[in-house]
Amino acid sequence: MSWLKQHHPDIVRILRLTKYEIEGQMAHLAGKLSPRQRGTLRQLGQQRGLKLNIASGGTAFPGWISLDVTSRADIRMDLRRPIPLQDGAAALIFCEHFCDHLAYPAGIGKFLADCHRLLEPGGRARFVMHEAQDLARAYLDKDDRYFDIGGAALPTRIEAVNMLFRFNDFHQFIYDYELFSSLLSQAGFSRIIRCAYRQSENPDIVMDYVQPGREMLSMYIEAVK
Repeated sequence: MSWLKQHHPDIVRILRLTKYEIEGQMAHLAGKLSPRQRGTLRQLGQQRGLKLNIASGGTAFPGWISLDVTSRADIRMDLRRPIPLQDGAAALIFCEHFCDHLAYPAGIGKFLADCHRLLEPGGRARFVMHEAQDLARAYLDKDDRYFDIGGAALPTRIEAVNMLFRFNDFHQFIYDYELFSSLLSQAGFSRIIRCAYRQSENPDIVMDYVQPGREMLSMYIEAVK
């Protein structure tokens, strides 16, 4: 593999992305075929006021429904597809560091529109992602602490920028507040709020990953239907 990486890096990149795609499709199929998941979806289909943790990584929070490709999630699926729940079924949606993995503009547009569909009137979604302005500022200010915290302590800062931006080819796009808030408006959200780490008008939705310096690496945006 080391020889292949050195002499044919594009092949390695294609193989990695192909593996990622196949694993996602297999996980989605496994979820659809799971009797447990079908039972869960039937039960949830009768409920309202749900709290959805999208791209949960399998982490369980009391009272929240987890959705991800992992078998530990309550709903195992490819999150690039419509979520199999009724319109207006959710009161809250939390989604951390997933939006930048979706293709721009079609993939992210479909995802945000589906989040809007899932929420009840007055429902709220909280989105967390890398932010272009912070990354650019850290590069221009030669802020090595930012890159250390981000796990991108490489020989030069521009290498670190590329690593965080690409994330081993799995990041598709990096946003700033101006663009992401515009996408939320296009998806139909009526109110958009830029928030701070671990802060919200609704404390029930604050499930931000707790880690020293985390606030340096993320942008926190909430949208109300």
